[in-house]
Amino acid sequence: MFRDISTVYKKEIKSIIKDKTILLMCIFLPFAIMFMEGFLMSSMSDTNDKDTKHNAYYINAPQDLAAGLKAIGFSDEKVNKDTCITDIKNKDAEILVVFPEDFHIDLTGTNVSNIEIYYNSSNTESLKMQQKLSALLDTLRPEVFTINADPNITYDQGDEDYQVKNTIASMVPGLLFMTIVYGILALASNIIAGDKESNFLNTVLITPVKRSSVAIGKALAVMTAAGISAISAFAGLAYLMKTFQDMLGEHAVHYAISDYILVFFVVICVTFALVGLLLIISTIAKNSRTAQTLCAIPVMILFIGSFLTSNAGFDAILTKFGFKNYLIPMWNSSFLTKNILLSGVTTAEILTTCVINIVFGILCLSFVSHLFNNEKIVNE
Repeated sequence: MFRDISTVYKKEIKSIIKDKTILLMCIFLPFAIMFMEGFLMSSMSDTNDKDTKHNAYYINAPQDLAAGLKAIGFSDEKVNKDTCITDIKNKDAEILVVFPEDFHIDLTGTNVSNIEIYYNSSNTESLKMQQKLSALLDTLRPEVFTINADPNITYDQGDEDYQVKNTIASMVPGLLFMTIVYGILALASNIIAGDKESNFLNTVLITPVKRSSVAIGKALAVMTAAGISAISAFAGLAYLMKTFQDMLGEHAVHYAISDYILVFFVVICVTFALVGLLLIISTIAKNSRTAQTLCAIPVMILFIGSFLTSNAGFDAILTKFGFKNYLIPMWNSSFLTKNILLSGVTTAEILTTCVINIVFGILCLSFVSHLFNNEKIVNE
């Protein structure tokens, strides 16, 4: 039996190597997706960091306020009020602040000065400048009392890195699964349906090789490709995480090597379960086109699961499920991966998730073997 499995496995691996398209999708595509994600994030960061010239102006600003306005991007160029307002409406300017000539601060609140702020809510840059201005004016208003003013006291009793970790934990699982699945989707959907469509499967099934060996050999070939895709994806993830940490600067969080190894192991286990499910579809489908169409369904379910587990709005529901989240095949991997990156997990949660997915994958392969043993799989 092992010899038969090895024969089928080698044959499929050779086919993968000869098919440059499949090979590139397994090796290059996962890394490329992660790299481009990191590159785009880096480009956005560089754009935001550059000094941008704003068409933001003020009239009659006191000297102290003028210095603050210049610091957030306002120009000290003299402008006409009516002309500037027209430019703001036409999106040729972003914001105008008009102080009254007798501007003063009245602590009693009986004779306060009014500041006019003209901006365009349909202009993104105008809104950004309006928000910066609001923050500046809030800090300059007279203080009646202070809140949390002692810098030596930690007022926030939560994990100070939680928000950063939550952002990473919400982004990484779905992105990882997407890149790996896209790398092997074409291969997994066609590896049996393609042979059936070309009538090559008929030849295989009449040979002395056990049909279960054929199924297992093909599954191992897909899993090998999935492993290569996972390595490629994690190579891209290294660049993505570096980019993300560089953007965060002093607020960056760092994970141990063991965390990445654990995530990799979880991803491999869920990929095994998914491959088993895709092979069932590839076996049932009458041709490659049908297989590719049907294989998109479990892939979308996996992505939806990743989205739901990473969405903060579902945290309360997921908390109610508790340990049951780890008993659902494939769903559990998204849930576990997020917790690895966010708050840590227990050994029981890790083992349960991996065992459930491996058992699910084995059951799927057993069903594929059952389909192979059914003569109806041979095209009439």
